[in-house]
Amino acid sequence: MMPKIDLLKKEEKLPESFWDDQKWALEHYNALRKRYADMWVAIVNKKVVAYGKELTEEKEESLLKTAGRPPLIRFIESEARIL
Repeated sequence: MMPKIDLLKKEEKLPESFWDDQKWALEHYNALRKRYADMWVAIVNKKVVAYGKELTEEKEESLLKTAGRPPLIRFIESEARIL
């Protein structure tokens, strides 16, 4: 289930650390796939801080409060899919 919460106000910009996490997740996708296949992961400061078949809005809000910024949330597919 894709998280639905809007963690930022429209006028706010995502911090550079969010984009660093995005880059890190792409660079380490194969390693993430081995450990977190078919799961949602939340990444903060280049570390997986939560994972599971679902990430609830409550968990996402908790991560926001803990990290001080929105976590990067990604679904890790078990295999490459060609559409």
